[in-house]
Amino acid sequence: QPMGWAAALFMMFAHGIISPMLFAVCGAFKHHYHSMEIGAMRGMAKHSPWLATSMMFAWMASLGLPLLAGFVAELMMLIALWYFIDLEGWSVLWMIGPALVLALTAAYYLWSMQRTIFEGGDETQPPASLHGDPVPDITNEEKLAMLILAAFTILFGILPWIGLDMMDSYCREFFGTMITNGIFKGGA
Repeated sequence: QPMGWAAALFMMFAHGIISPMLFAVCGAFKHHYHSMEIGAMRGMAKHSPWLATSMMFAWMASLGLPLLAGFVAELMMLIALWYFIDLEGWSVLWMIGPALVLALTAAYYLWSMQRTIFEGGDETQPPASLHGDPVPDITNEEKLAMLILAAFTILFGILPWIGLDMMDSYCREFFGTMITNGIFKGGA
């Protein structure tokens, strides 16, 4: 199924854009908050709005929110799976697993964001790890890096064919070669 292979390649590409943003958010949090404790994140939207926004965007991109690169890959994989399975038998149940995982991931991310970024509101105190210092937001350099990664995530979510055309043609050529050489006909 060339579409499934192209979807997997695009997912790896999207992962290569989204994961650095997730790591950058973790690094910025550790650098500015001097902690990796979940409790220190409470009320981050009040203390560090840029960091909170970057974290939310990265989580939503990782989740596969529509118009972001991860969504295109996940949707293509589900479509490829749909064409691959036998709809008359029990194999249609294989569609339930990935769809359920996507729904559970969305629920977990939303629950986590509510607890870490928004919970506490105005009563939230800066973490003790700051020793009374004001809570800094991310620097301009960090903002620029986050914005560049976000821009690529949006670009490939809105215009996925920029990368997909190349990946799709590679997969079709690869599978054509495999069929021509008899590898898919039971040959070694």
